[in-house]
Amino acid sequence: MALLTVSLTLLTVGFLPGLLSSWTDDSLSLTGGTSDDEITLTVDRPRIGATDVGIRLTPRRGARNGPLPDVTLQAVLPTAGHATPEASAHARGDGAYSTTVHLMTPGRWTFRVSVEHGGRTDEFDFPVAISG
Repeated sequence: MALLTVSLTLLTVGFLPGLLSSWTDDSLSLTGGTSDDEITLTVDRPRIGATDVGIRLTPRRGARNGPLPDVTLQAVLPTAGHATPEASAHARGDGAYSTTVHLMTPGRWTFRVSVEHGGRTDEFDFPVAISG
């Protein structure tokens, strides 16, 4: 009986990391916005290390006139006092932007997106759980 228990425990421990990584490797999308814009943040792989992030801006009232907005991203881990440098997001066309941040530890991060357009800056905070 003890051998069966040890065997089942080893099997569970052996498969658990694979199961957990499949849950945490899935991309994550969150949406927020203002009365003027809808913003969608997509984290391709919410794990520590280099993390690719997509940002999509969608104007709520038709097409945007003038130059493209400047978009930046900073990841903050308030419970540990960590923050990444502010990273400029690169315009990919049709309201899509992308950037990469380097996350040094797991935890409940806040991804702060800043959008500067026409002399106004809007900030959006997205809570993201990052695993190891």
